[in-house]
Amino acid sequence: MKEDKQRIEFFKDFLEDIESPDKATASIQGTFLEKMLNFMERPEEPEVLIPPYINSSKKIAINAYSYDKESLTLDLYVVDYDFDQNAKEILTINKAEITETGTKAKRFITNIKSIQSSRDHSLQDYELVKIVAENHKDLEEVNIFIITNRYYLANKPVDITIPGIQNVNTEVWDIDRVHQLITSEQGIQNDHIDFEEDFNNTFDMMFVPEPNNDATSNFDCYIGYIPAELLARAYDVWGPKLVERNVRSFLQVRGGTNKGIRNTLKDSSQKKMFVAYNNGISTIARSGDIERIKDGINLYRIKGLTGWQIVNGGQTTASIHQAYKEEVDLSDVYVQAKLTILKVDEGITKDKHSLEDEMVSRISEYANTQNKINKSDLLANTRFMSDLEKFSRSTWMPALKGRKPESKWYFERARGQYMVDINRRKRGKEQNDFKKLYPKDKVITKVEIAKYFMSWEGFPHVSSKGGEEAFKKFMEFNKNFWKSDVSTPENLSLPVYQKIIARTIINNRVKEIVEEMKLKGYKANVVYYTVAMLHHLYGKEIDLIKVWEEQSLSDKWEEVVRIIASKTLFFLRESAGERNVTQWAKQEACWVQYKETDAKELKGLI
Repeated sequence: MKEDKQRIEFFKDFLEDIESPDKATASIQGTFLEKMLNFMERPEEPEVLIPPYINSSKKIAINAYSYDKESLTLDLYVVDYDFDQNAKEILTINKAEITETGTKAKRFITNIKSIQSSRDHSLQDYELVKIVAENHKDLEEVNIFIITNRYYLANKPVDITIPGIQNVNTEVWDIDRVHQLITSEQGIQNDHIDFEEDFNNTFDMMFVPEPNNDATSNFDCYIGYIPAELLARAYDVWGPKLVERNVRSFLQVRGGTNKGIRNTLKDSSQKKMFVAYNNGISTIARSGDIERIKDGINLYRIKGLTGWQIVNGGQTTASIHQAYKEEVDLSDVYVQAKLTILKVDEGITKDKHSLEDEMVSRISEYANTQNKINKSDLLANTRFMSDLEKFSRSTWMPALKGRKPESKWYFERARGQYMVDINRRKRGKEQNDFKKLYPKDKVITKVEIAKYFMSWEGFPHVSSKGGEEAFKKFMEFNKNFWKSDVSTPENLSLPVYQKIIARTIINNRVKEIVEEMKLKGYKANVVYYTVAMLHHLYGKEIDLIKVWEEQSLSDKWEEVVRIIASKTLFFLRESAGERNVTQWAKQEACWVQYKETDAKELKGLI
């Protein structure tokens, strides 16, 4: 089948930089997890456990976690990695196996008393033990993420319950989901939903007239309402495909808003008011089977849509779907809706996908203003991001030993952009030439650039908060290159681009050294604080342009980095005291204290 062939080709590219002969089993699983986390982009950056918590006799496993103290939300990550999976065939995982994998994470909570009594306090995972032991009765929500290199083609919802915790959500991330996410981020899909044929239902909308009957407009807009049951049934069949373009695509019945939606739908006296209470959904599509109901009346019947996506209202959709699964009667419930049909001319010179991306990004941004959204998604099309992308495509890395330049850095403005670019080329010479021009180890994402930039500039606590927070600060730091309220925005220059990449090179080298040292725990925090201290003490001696020209940090700094990294880990653990080390590292006070207590000792290392 063509679809299976595409899956195999995608997985082969995905696998290349994970499984290599020099990697140990644990290292492969860790590399796989970290790569998958890049696509998930969670608000709270998880703490990856090295080694993972495994109790084979009690069938318990945790590979990573994060905890949001304010919302009392715990995220648990568990990996299913099948070493028999390869790039020649598709190995699948069924619902029972998925459920058992997720239950391994659940057992960590249900067995917390025995785990706490026997666990070594010096181990990295003991912080998770403390969090669960002290807070499990008060937890508002637990999210279990099952991450597998097998294919969960059934895509059926997985229900796991934990005694005493009302909201338990289960998310499955397999290779297929990453594949879908990447392709959807790089262009609207062509899947056609036939409402009339598939669901024996349609919905009616009004056409919004264009100003002065503008025939050159690149969209048509309709407004109206959609039956809640039809929306729920469509999501039941198509699932995540309907929301992958939504900047809030993590769909779960969570938080006060969703509890309110769910309670309204369950209350027979309130649910008819749903259309008045709820803000509705904003959707886009590539085309549609749309017919005018009667001449002279501005009313159109939506019979089917191609590439239909919900760009705002994902939480509403999830809540309605949850009610539908709980057999709540939705027959009298309606959801107000906006439908935008994109009309991007196939003959235009600019890339069609890029234009669609720009339009969807703007629609998503303005439609999502009432909700918390990922700044990295909304700002991907700013001038600053576009300029970084242009420099990365046009700037050669300096060649060494008199050879001509052969490679460039590749800045990913959108998730998965690099793999999409590969797959747009023919297998064999075309793809190999592209990989030579843009090596995989020179691919850098927007949130990675942000974290590396902020750590070098002396904000390791910001980088420790995760990609979204770092990106927000990074964009504010560089607002002179893109902000519309800046009177005279600057043009991004080549030296600025080179220095941004130089910061990445330094962070990558420090990360390599820290990994070689096999320090136990808090690797990301150690890297960010080590880089920040390196710059704080020796920044004047490290020329970023020279780092760019040599594409490396001089070897003379290796021992300095090792000493600072060891001191960093010791400081983080000791200074945290009874506090959670990961949470402590996110506070500015942690960085301030580190400079006050250890900078003088570390000053004279070179």
